[in-house]
Amino acid sequence: MSQFALPLDIGSAHEDTGYLVTDCNLQTHRQLEQWDRWPNGTAILIGSHGAGKQAMARKFVSQSGGRYVADAHGVADDKLFHLWNQSQSDKQPLLLISSRDVSRWDIQLPDLKSRLAASILIEIGPPDEAMIIGLFQKYFALRGLSISEDALSYLGKRMERSYQNVQLLAQKMNVLAIERKKPITRAIAKAALAQHEAESAKPEIEEG
Repeated sequence: MSQFALPLDIGSAHEDTGYLVTDCNLQTHRQLEQWDRWPNGTAILIGSHGAGKQAMARKFVSQSGGRYVADAHGVADDKLFHLWNQSQSDKQPLLLISSRDVSRWDIQLPDLKSRLAASILIEIGPPDEAMIIGLFQKYFALRGLSISEDALSYLGKRMERSYQNVQLLAQKMNVLAIERKKPITRAIAKAALAQHEAESAKPEIEEG
Protein backbone atom coordinates (compact mmCIF):
# COMPACT_ATOMS: atom_id res chain seq x y z
CA MET A 1 0.00 0.00 0.00
CA SER A 2 1.46 3.37 -1.00
CA GLN A 3 1.69 6.25 1.44
CA PHE A 4 -0.13 9.54 0.99
CA ALA A 5 1.52 12.78 2.02
CA LEU A 6 -1.50 14.84 3.10
CA PRO A 7 -1.93 15.43 6.87
CA LEU A 8 -5.00 13.22 7.10
CA ASP A 9 -5.89 10.37 9.43
CA ILE A 10 -5.29 7.60 6.91
CA GLY A 11 -5.50 4.03 8.17
CA SER A 12 -2.69 1.53 8.31
CA ALA A 13 -3.09 -2.17 7.52
CA HIS A 14 -0.98 -3.03 10.57
CA GLU A 15 -3.64 -2.02 13.14
CA ASP A 16 -6.23 -4.19 14.89
CA THR A 17 -9.06 -5.14 12.52
CA GLY A 18 -11.51 -6.90 14.84
CA TYR A 19 -15.18 -5.94 15.12
CA LEU A 20 -18.42 -7.72 15.86
CA VAL A 21 -20.92 -8.66 13.15
CA THR A 22 -24.61 -9.29 13.91
CA ASP A 23 -27.79 -8.79 11.89
CA CYS A 24 -27.72 -5.04 12.52
CA ASN A 25 -24.45 -4.47 10.64
CA LEU A 26 -24.23 -7.55 8.43
CA GLN A 27 -25.20 -5.61 5.30
CA THR A 28 -22.59 -2.96 6.11
CA HIS A 29 -19.97 -5.67 6.58
CA ARG A 30 -20.80 -7.22 3.20
CA GLN A 31 -20.72 -3.87 1.39
CA LEU A 32 -17.24 -3.17 2.76
CA GLU A 33 -16.04 -6.60 1.66
CA GLN A 34 -17.29 -5.87 -1.88
CA TRP A 35 -15.00 -2.86 -2.31
CA ASP A 36 -14.09 -4.01 -5.83
CA ARG A 37 -17.69 -3.27 -6.89
CA TRP A 38 -17.80 0.32 -5.61
CA PRO A 39 -18.53 2.97 -8.26
CA ASN A 40 -15.25 4.80 -8.92
CA GLY A 41 -13.70 2.73 -6.12
CA THR A 42 -15.05 5.09 -3.44
CA ALA A 43 -17.49 4.64 -0.54
CA ILE A 44 -18.69 6.77 2.35
CA LEU A 45 -19.21 5.03 5.70
CA ILE A 46 -21.58 6.82 8.10
CA GLY A 47 -22.18 5.77 11.71
CA SER A 48 -22.66 7.13 15.20
CA HIS A 49 -19.94 7.38 17.83
CA GLY A 50 -18.82 3.93 18.96
CA ALA A 51 -20.39 2.10 16.00
CA GLY A 52 -17.07 0.53 14.94
CA LYS A 53 -16.27 2.73 11.94
CA GLN A 54 -12.52 2.77 12.59
CA ALA A 55 -12.34 -0.99 13.08
CA MET A 56 -14.33 -1.57 9.90
CA ALA A 57 -12.10 0.84 8.01
CA ARG A 58 -8.94 -0.91 9.22
CA LYS A 59 -10.36 -4.26 8.11
CA PHE A 60 -11.14 -2.73 4.72
CA VAL A 61 -7.55 -1.49 4.41
CA SER A 62 -6.12 -4.89 5.34
CA GLN A 63 -8.28 -6.64 2.72
CA SER A 64 -8.13 -4.14 -0.14
CA GLY A 65 -4.81 -2.33 0.25
CA GLY A 66 -6.79 0.88 -0.07
CA ARG A 67 -7.03 4.00 2.04
CA TYR A 68 -9.49 5.43 4.52
CA VAL A 69 -9.96 8.91 5.92
CA ALA A 70 -11.41 9.39 9.41
CA ASP A 71 -13.72 12.35 10.11
CA ALA A 72 -13.84 13.13 6.40
CA HIS A 73 -16.44 15.85 7.04
CA GLY A 74 -13.70 17.96 8.64
CA VAL A 75 -11.21 17.71 5.77
CA ALA A 76 -10.80 20.72 3.47
CA ASP A 77 -12.44 20.35 0.06
CA ASP A 78 -9.23 20.70 -1.93
CA LYS A 79 -7.41 18.06 0.14
CA LEU A 80 -10.28 15.60 -0.10
CA PHE A 81 -10.57 16.20 -3.84
CA HIS A 82 -6.82 15.67 -4.29
CA LEU A 83 -7.01 12.43 -2.32
CA TRP A 84 -9.89 11.20 -4.48
CA ASN A 85 -7.88 11.92 -7.63
CA GLN A 86 -4.76 10.30 -6.16
CA SER A 87 -6.67 7.15 -5.28
CA GLN A 88 -8.09 7.00 -8.80
CA SER A 89 -4.62 7.40 -10.26
CA ASP A 90 -3.19 4.68 -7.98
CA LYS A 91 -6.22 2.43 -8.62
CA GLN A 92 -6.72 2.06 -4.86
CA PRO A 93 -10.19 2.03 -3.27
CA LEU A 94 -11.00 4.90 -0.95
CA LEU A 95 -13.23 4.83 2.14
CA LEU A 96 -14.37 8.09 3.74
CA ILE A 97 -15.78 7.72 7.25
CA SER A 98 -17.81 10.17 9.28
CA SER A 99 -20.36 10.48 12.07
CA ARG A 100 -22.24 13.10 10.01
CA ASP A 101 -24.62 12.64 7.12
CA VAL A 102 -23.04 13.77 3.84
CA SER A 103 -25.62 16.56 3.56
CA ARG A 104 -23.97 18.17 6.60
CA TRP A 105 -20.40 18.14 5.25
CA ASP A 106 -20.66 21.68 3.86
CA ILE A 107 -18.92 20.80 0.60
CA GLN A 108 -18.36 23.90 -1.54
CA LEU A 109 -16.25 22.50 -4.37
CA PRO A 110 -18.66 21.45 -7.17
CA ASP A 111 -16.34 18.76 -8.58
CA LEU A 112 -15.95 17.16 -5.15
CA LYS A 113 -19.68 17.37 -4.48
CA SER A 114 -20.47 15.51 -7.70
CA ARG A 115 -17.91 12.79 -6.94
CA LEU A 116 -19.25 12.24 -3.44
CA ALA A 117 -22.80 12.07 -4.81
CA ALA A 118 -21.67 9.30 -7.18
CA SER A 119 -20.00 7.29 -4.37
CA ILE A 120 -21.72 4.41 -2.61
CA LEU A 121 -23.16 5.35 0.79
CA ILE A 122 -22.81 2.74 3.56
CA GLU A 123 -24.62 3.38 6.85
CA ILE A 124 -24.25 1.63 10.20
CA GLY A 125 -27.65 1.38 11.90
CA PRO A 126 -28.39 1.19 15.64
CA PRO A 127 -27.24 -1.94 17.52
CA ASP A 128 -29.57 -4.88 18.00
CA GLU A 129 -29.72 -6.92 21.21
CA ALA A 130 -27.13 -9.42 19.96
CA MET A 131 -24.70 -6.59 19.21
CA ILE A 132 -25.26 -4.99 22.62
CA ILE A 133 -24.60 -8.27 24.41
CA GLY A 134 -21.51 -8.92 22.30
CA LEU A 135 -20.09 -5.45 22.94
CA PHE A 136 -20.58 -5.74 26.70
CA GLN A 137 -18.91 -9.15 26.70
CA LYS A 138 -16.01 -7.85 24.60
CA TYR A 139 -15.55 -4.78 26.81
CA PHE A 140 -15.21 -6.83 29.99
CA ALA A 141 -13.29 -9.71 28.40
CA LEU A 142 -10.58 -7.25 27.32
CA ARG A 143 -10.27 -6.31 30.99
CA GLY A 144 -10.14 -9.87 32.25
CA LEU A 145 -13.69 -9.66 33.62
CA SER A 146 -17.07 -11.19 32.85
CA ILE A 147 -20.67 -10.00 32.97
CA SER A 148 -23.45 -12.33 34.07
CA GLU A 149 -26.24 -13.53 31.79
CA ASP A 150 -28.77 -11.90 34.15
CA ALA A 151 -27.06 -8.54 33.77
CA LEU A 152 -26.98 -8.85 29.98
CA SER A 153 -30.64 -9.85 29.82
CA TYR A 154 -31.64 -6.97 32.12
CA LEU A 155 -29.80 -4.36 30.06
CA GLY A 156 -30.81 -5.79 26.69
CA LYS A 157 -34.49 -5.38 27.51
CA ARG A 158 -34.35 -1.98 29.23
CA MET A 159 -31.55 0.25 27.96
CA GLU A 160 -31.91 2.67 25.09
CA ARG A 161 -30.10 1.00 22.21
CA SER A 162 -27.16 3.04 21.03
CA TYR A 163 -23.44 2.39 20.74
CA GLN A 164 -22.64 5.31 22.98
CA ASN A 165 -24.93 4.01 25.72
CA VAL A 166 -23.15 0.64 25.62
CA GLN A 167 -19.83 2.39 26.26
CA LEU A 168 -21.18 4.62 29.02
CA LEU A 169 -22.97 1.77 30.82
CA ALA A 170 -19.96 -0.53 30.56
CA GLN A 171 -17.78 2.13 32.15
CA LYS A 172 -20.30 2.72 34.94
CA MET A 173 -20.62 -1.00 35.68
CA ASN A 174 -16.86 -1.33 35.78
CA VAL A 175 -16.57 1.51 38.30
CA LEU A 176 -19.41 0.19 40.48
CA ALA A 177 -17.96 -3.33 40.49
CA ILE A 178 -14.59 -1.97 41.65
CA GLU A 179 -16.16 0.27 44.29
CA ARG A 180 -18.36 -2.51 45.70
CA LYS A 181 -15.75 -5.22 45.14
CA LYS A 182 -18.39 -7.42 43.53
CA PRO A 183 -18.78 -9.20 40.19
CA ILE A 184 -20.85 -7.63 37.42
CA THR A 185 -24.29 -9.06 38.10
CA ARG A 186 -27.88 -7.89 37.58
CA ALA A 187 -27.61 -5.71 40.71
CA ILE A 188 -24.60 -3.85 39.29
CA ALA A 189 -26.31 -3.52 35.90
CA LYS A 190 -29.49 -2.18 37.52
CA ALA A 191 -27.57 0.39 39.55
CA ALA A 192 -25.53 1.51 36.54
CA LEU A 193 -28.63 1.90 34.37
CA ALA A 194 -30.44 3.90 37.07
CA GLN A 195 -27.41 6.14 37.43
CA HIS A 196 -27.15 6.60 33.68
CA GLU A 197 -30.85 7.43 33.28
CA ALA A 198 -30.70 9.94 36.14
CA GLU A 199 -27.75 11.69 34.55
CA SER A 200 -29.41 11.70 31.13
CA ALA A 201 -32.55 13.26 32.59
CA LYS A 202 -30.69 16.27 34.00
CA PRO A 203 -31.41 19.46 32.01
CA GLU A 204 -28.46 20.98 30.22
CA ILE A 205 -27.16 24.20 31.75
CA GLU A 206 -27.22 27.06 29.31
CA GLU A 207 -24.12 29.17 29.16
CA GLY A 208 -24.73 32.83 29.84
